[in-house]
Amino acid sequence: MSAAANTSSAYHTPQGLTESDSTLVDGNIGISVTSRIDYNLRFTQQAVLVVGNNAEQYSQLASQFLVNLSTVKPSAGELAHQDNHINVAFVSASSKLNDIQIRCRLIEQLFVNTLFDPEQSLAVSVLRFAKQHGEAISIVIDHAHALSLQVKYELCQLVNLAKKSKLTINVVLFGLTEAAQQLAINKSLFKNKMAIIDAATGQVISLDDNKIMLKKDVSPLSLGQKVSLVSAMLLVAVALFWIYLLIAEDVNQQTFSSTDQTVLEKHSEQTLLPTKLTDSSGNKPARQMQKKHKTEVMESSLALTASEVINLATSEEINQALMANILVAPIEILPAEAGDVLQALVIADNKSDANVARATTKEAANQTQTVEITNSYYQTKAEEYENGYVVQIAGFSDENLLKRFLALYPEKNFHSYQRQLNGKSFTVITSKVFKNKTEAKATIQSLPIQLIERKPWVKSISSVINEINTFTR
Repeated sequence: MSAAANTSSAYHTPQGLTESDSTLVDGNIGISVTSRIDYNLRFTQQAVLVVGNNAEQYSQLASQFLVNLSTVKPSAGELAHQDNHINVAFVSASSKLNDIQIRCRLIEQLFVNTLFDPEQSLAVSVLRFAKQHGEAISIVIDHAHALSLQVKYELCQLVNLAKKSKLTINVVLFGLTEAAQQLAINKSLFKNKMAIIDAATGQVISLDDNKIMLKKDVSPLSLGQKVSLVSAMLLVAVALFWIYLLIAEDVNQQTFSSTDQTVLEKHSEQTLLPTKLTDSSGNKPARQMQKKHKTEVMESSLALTASEVINLATSEEINQALMANILVAPIEILPAEAGDVLQALVIADNKSDANVARATTKEAANQTQTVEITNSYYQTKAEEYENGYVVQIAGFSDENLLKRFLALYPEKNFHSYQRQLNGKSFTVITSKVFKNKTEAKATIQSLPIQLIERKPWVKSISSVINEINTFTR
């Protein structure tokens, strides 16, 4: 028995090969798309992908293929008790449908009222149900370019496994050329597992065919348009550069105009003298004007110099006058009276007492800046508050750094305890104990900005006691 006869019980087209033939442009008789699909399903037993340049082209072929499936008749060799029903599932794919939704729609059409796992691969779930029902299955999917690569691979695996299990499962996909391009990019996964047919000619396309290879983007501009665009860009660049030069020149003139004027005024005397020497025109009025201008400049310069000398002399005269007064009228030394001596002693005693008081105050302030490490404070508060919280502000293993920190905030009522950190004693600075976490969090906002930048956090009193107990063991 031939291979076509062996598979005829599962799939038949209503037309013969002569009825499905189509005439090509050159007049030769070529096989139609439906006949090509039938041929591949019969003999290659692979999944089939029909690709076209537009949706109208491949969707019409999908409709025609479904009509052919509805008119399938059983072969003469089939038993009389078997009906001509073929289990067909049709899905119009879309980018809005994910893989789980695609699986659900296929299995719900093929196997009604059957429990299944939508996250399981189609190659596993459909094959298992096909073995249980023992009937031929045809899966038709329109707009296959919207399917994910995962679903396409599952359908190819389904056909391959059904072939090994001697089951008839046909998969036909219809979509744009993009679907074939996706297979060509991943041809190692789909080689010898899916046949690609051109919807326009009915010819089988290889995964290495130039028709489905991704083409580089071609610029829509012609050569003349490109030249015009480049020329326009160059003209704009030249115009911008010319405007920039004009603006720069204007700015430079405004900047140096005042400087140039000052320099010319300062050197006017030098410029007048050469002019006088080289003037051979015999213009006496011009020479007199130049001489008069020179005299005015010199007089103004002498007046400025005289004023500067007068200012400097006044300062020296003041110092000399003070020294002369000291020498002329020396300070008379008078003997001190008894009352003045007593008053001086009292003032000296008061100063010494003030120094002692300041030293005592400073020492007391330094004492207040140190935090007494009393672990019992936290234990007492833990008994008072069932769920107490503190704000951990800082921690130090260096005592000098701890003292510097406390000296910065002498007015804050800090508490501290000691814990074990990396085998060393570590002093933790906290706030007082609060009844709940809300009050503790509110306290963080009232801290100085320098402390908030340290990012203090709320800690439960129970965790503090655990750290203290670990340290005291």
